[in-house]
Amino acid sequence: MSSTIEPIFPASIDPAFGPVGPASYPRRQLTKPEKYERLAFTFCRLGTTGLIAWALGPPLFVLIVALAAIVLYARAITLGVHWTKCLLRRPTLIIAFWAVVAAVDLYWLVALGGRSLV
Repeated sequence: MSSTIEPIFPASIDPAFGPVGPASYPRRQLTKPEKYERLAFTFCRLGTTGLIAWALGPPLFVLIVALAAIVLYARAITLGVHWTKCLLRRPTLIIAFWAVVAAVDLYWLVALGGRSLV
């Protein structure tokens, strides 16, 4: 009984398969609400990063990102989005959270002159 073992190559090496990578993955067309949700989620992540870095730099970045997240999630809601990948899941809760962050940040910038809260 003779058996041959064929080498197994990744698809990216075997020219019969063509190029393989993120560009070749099948993607469905996103709806307009999904596009807004995706963009809003990006600003949510940026804001979270800004909150973590707040102690290291000026809070103006957090204010801008919070306002952008509020506007984008509001637009996503008007287009019918009721769930998001963000930690709070519901766009209305996310808007409320970022509104509080923006209000505290604005207070810190204007009333306290950007100095430490402690």
